Order: sequence, then C-alpha cells, then structure tokens
Amino acid sequence: MKKVFFIGICGISMSGLGVLMKHKGYIVFGSDRNYKHPPKCLIEENIKVFSEKKASKVKDADFVVFSSAIKEDNPVLCLAKKMKKVCVSRGQLLGEISKGFEKIIAVAGSHGKTTTTAMIYNCLYVAGKNPTLHLGGILKREETNVVVGEKEYFVTEACEYYDNFLYLTPYISVVTNVEKEHLDYFKTFENEKKSFEKFKKNGFFSIENTKLSAKNVKVNKQGGISFDVFDDKKLIDVHMKIGGFFNAKNALFAIEVCLKLGLSLNQIKLGLESFYGTKKRLEKTTCFGKSIIVDYAHHPTEIRESLRYLKKMTKKFIVIFQPHTYSRTKILLKDFVKVFSKVENLFIFKTYEAREKRKDGVSAKELCGEIKKTSGKAVYLKNLTLVKKLICESGDDFVTVLMGAGDLPEKLGIN
Repeated sequence: MKKVFFIGICGISMSGLGVLMKHKGYIVFGSDRNYKHPPKCLIEENIKVFSEKKASKVKDADFVVFSSAIKEDNPVLCLAKKMKKVCVSRGQLLGEISKGFEKIIAVAGSHGKTTTTAMIYNCLYVAGKNPTLHLGGILKREETNVVVGEKEYFVTEACEYYDNFLYLTPYISVVTNVEKEHLDYFKTFENEKKSFEKFKKNGFFSIENTKLSAKNVKVNKQGGISFDVFDDKKLIDVHMKIGGFFNAKNALFAIEVCLKLGLSLNQIKLGLESFYGTKKRLEKTTCFGKSIIVDYAHHPTEIRESLRYLKKMTKKFIVIFQPHTYSRTKILLKDFVKVFSKVENLFIFKTYEAREKRKDGVSAKELCGEIKKTSGKAVYLKNLTLVKKLICESGDDFVTVLMGAGDLPEKLGIN
C-alpha cells in the first residue's frame, strides 16, 4: 500500500482529504503544530499525527501533500524536498480525488460557501443519494467535516486562495459572491475576479446569479429563519433551524443546485428544514456559565450581516473580535473601522497570525486604535486572562459574541 504524508494534516480541509485518501486505500499520516489535538475525523480513522519536530517521519512516504498555509521554510517540507519526495498541493490533491466521482458540485465565493455546501449535501443526503462531502467547516449534527459516501455525487467547498479551485472541473460550479479577499495572493481585485471567471468556465453548469428569490424573510419561533421561495410563482415555504438572514440567499443557491440535480421541491424542503448548520456560524453555546455565540465572520461584509441578525435577536451583547491575518486587516482596514464603529460593546483580541508575520500588515491593537478614533468605544484585550475576566464579569442578561476565524474559541475550551 502506498503511503501519503500530509504537512498540516489537522487543517479543516487537509484532515478531510486525509480521510478520503485512506478510504482510497492509502496509508495516511502527517504532521501538525496542533498534533496534540487532532480533529475528530482523524481520531476515528486512526490516522497518526506527529509533531513537526519529528520531520524524519516523512521519509516513509511515497508522496507528500502540503497546504497553502505551509511556507517554503517549513522543516518538514524542506526535508521532503531534500529527499526528492513528490510534493503536491492541497488543491491539486482535491482535484485528483474529485475525478473519481460522476458529478462534482463545487461551491466557491467570498462568503457563505461552507454553509451552502453543507446545505446541498444535506438535501442530497435526505433524498437518499448518499453523497460524499468535503467541507471547510464542521457539520453540527454529524460533528465532522468529511463524509465518505458513494461515487455519484462529490460535494466540495472550493477555495480561491492560490487559485486552488481551478484544479476542479465541476458538473455544477457555484459562486455565492465575489468581494475583495486574499489580496495578499491576488494583489488586485481584478485578478481575483478573473480567477472566479475561470472557475465558472470550468463548470459544466455554472450558478452565480440565482433566478430564485426569497421573500418574507423573518426570524421564526426557534430563532431560525423562515421565508418563501419564488421563481415566477411561489415554489415552497421554508422554516429553517439556523439563523442569519444571509442564509436565505445561501439556501437559494442550494435549491437551484438540487433542482438541477433532479431533486423534488419536497425533498429540498425537507433537506433544508432538517439542516442543523455548521459549527461557528452564529452557534449558541456557553462558557464559564455565560451565554456565548461563536461566529466565524472575519470579513467586514460577514460581520455587518451577523451584527444585523444579532440586533434582531438580542439588544444586549458584547463582541470580542479576533482579526484573522495581518494582511486582511491592512487591506480592509477602512471597512473594518466602518462596520465596528457603531458597536456599543466592542473588544479586540490579538491577531490570529495563521501563515503570516507582524510585518505583513496591521495588528489587532492598531485596528483597535483606528476604531477608537471613530467611535472611542473599542478596547484591546492583550491576553486570554482579560478575555476570561470579561466573560465572567458580564451581566447575565448579556450575550458574548466571539467573532472571527481565529483560535479564540479553542483557547477558551469551546470546540
């Protein structure tokens, strides 16, 4: 049996690919700086994860997979290249895996792609199609980011970073929206839009501007959203378990895809209404005995939409925002300042660096300073102790919102 080594195997996409490769008959193992806390899918598949200090383990591999977050100076990648191992990117491997399926449904976009991908999967699953799923998030009910199904449908999230989505040749390509993102790679918004155009052309069918519309969107008694779906006439009414007005638009994409795949309106309605959502998307939980909402929003547009929904749900909330990467904060600084300037109780936690260094852009402390110039209400939290103190001392009638794509929830013991 051939052996494949993943560098950064605990990443949300990499771990899913590792599981898919094991089910293809490979021996899978890898390294990660978070090796002590591997994701559930790797534990269940008994896939071994090593520290980067044990880089020599890569010598046993027939080929090596690395993600875009792995830098050229990564010790494991350097050793693999020194040993002349075949090294492929995460995007390349996803493209190769996808070729083993009859119909690839690939969902891209600056916002909403994780939830839209998961909705499509759930509709197909409820309809008895047994699809395979590769997701950039964790399904709440199943508590996994990967589902190994049959070979007819492969539903995958398609990431534009480093043009990874161009390795896919979808039966249906979906673009939920396009905004300024990952300009550390694309350099200009025009370059980014050109890549999305290439992605759309790769699809046999391409869905970008859905012909469907959602009307009468409102919060239902369960705290989710309800709405009516129209084409030329009313098709169905939908009552979802998940919140966020923006999810009505995500659902429209899912509906259009599933109609294209031949599902009935009743099957689609049942799929959407039985969908429990994905983790860290307006997810309600508790921490230190206090009410917490964890939200992945890390782009100004996502933040604005989440705040709009939160204001409908509760009048008293605290926002603790953790910026994701220095470069994104620098590129979108004015937009961040604008969207946060009207938040009454705003706290900024130190930047989640991911693949970057401080010199790559603007820090969380600097962002806080810029917001204070506008509203004077932002407070910088320099360490975890201050975060814990803030949550513990918040009033029982307040909800604390942990916002961003960083690791603050995990640091607080929220998984």
